[in-house]
Amino acid sequence: MKKGRWFSFVFFAVIAAALYFLLRKINFSDVYTILGLAKWYFVVFAVLATFLTFAIWAFRWAYFFHDVFKGDFWFLLNVIFAGAFFNTITPGAGIGGEPFRAHFLAKRYKKSKIKMLGLVLGDKFFQLITLVAFGIFSVLFVLIYVKISNTLTLILEAILIVILALAGLTVYFLLKKAHFNIGVFFKKLHYFSFIKKYFPSQNHLERYLNRTLKAFLNVFRGVIKNKKNIFFGFLLSIAFWLLHYATSYFLFLSLDYRVNFLSVIIVVTLANIIGDLSMIPVGAGVTEVSMILLYSAMGILVPFALVVSLLSRIIYYIFSLGVGGLSLLYVRKVTNGKESRTM
Repeated sequence: MKKGRWFSFVFFAVIAAALYFLLRKINFSDVYTILGLAKWYFVVFAVLATFLTFAIWAFRWAYFFHDVFKGDFWFLLNVIFAGAFFNTITPGAGIGGEPFRAHFLAKRYKKSKIKMLGLVLGDKFFQLITLVAFGIFSVLFVLIYVKISNTLTLILEAILIVILALAGLTVYFLLKKAHFNIGVFFKKLHYFSFIKKYFPSQNHLERYLNRTLKAFLNVFRGVIKNKKNIFFGFLLSIAFWLLHYATSYFLFLSLDYRVNFLSVIIVVTLANIIGDLSMIPVGAGVTEVSMILLYSAMGILVPFALVVSLLSRIIYYIFSLGVGGLSLLYVRKVTNGKESRTM
């Protein structure tokens, strides 16, 4: 078993064991009773809040790149949903769908895939940096104000170190003005016959990779260094995450359980980060378990934490897998048909 898989397995096993000791004394008939008393209109608000996160994302695209996308909001929204489908089935920090989004955008608007990937990841940069800011705040808040076990303290301290290290390295390598010779590290791939078909020599492969990276970084940096993009990018990203947190908050209200919105922000933020670091597709299982454990640490009754954690994730899966799957069929039909635009 590969080292990364061992880490994910051990990480999940530790959380699962902690969850078992937490849930073993729960009377699940109480959970059923709680669900039966849920106020449906707050559940509707939770579903709407989740939908609006995708809508805001599409609006960011339409606003940032209006000169390319020309107000094609409905198509952009479907590409966002289709990307969420791929994000859900691929491991990583929610970026597995970005190459697919770039692919569909490139076909629709007859642009290079490298340029589209630069635009898509440039927009995603603001969303991830905003999550990092919420994450740092959440870890520090829990470490300072919440009484937690030594084990959980070590886990959160490790998460804080990882967040700061990755954020620092990302900002340094993406914003510094330097010439990356990434091709020198990958030119040995020329050994494979299927690569030799396209590149006569290692030097050709090296130059191609360097040109591609340079073209990508030029587009990416153009997006994240634009002053207007910086202001509206972070503003709309904050709105995105607040709506994401509102989903769980509305679910608590549907159960007539009063909870501090700040607690929801902290728990959902940390659970999402832990799920991403687990490298399991969309953090399935790990994110839900982490939510329950963290809600419990924040003093929320476990049956309510269980119901809200599972319902919030089910709502997301309905959009990412259900709506996302249908959107994938739609964007494939549009990009393969006569509706593709030449610009």
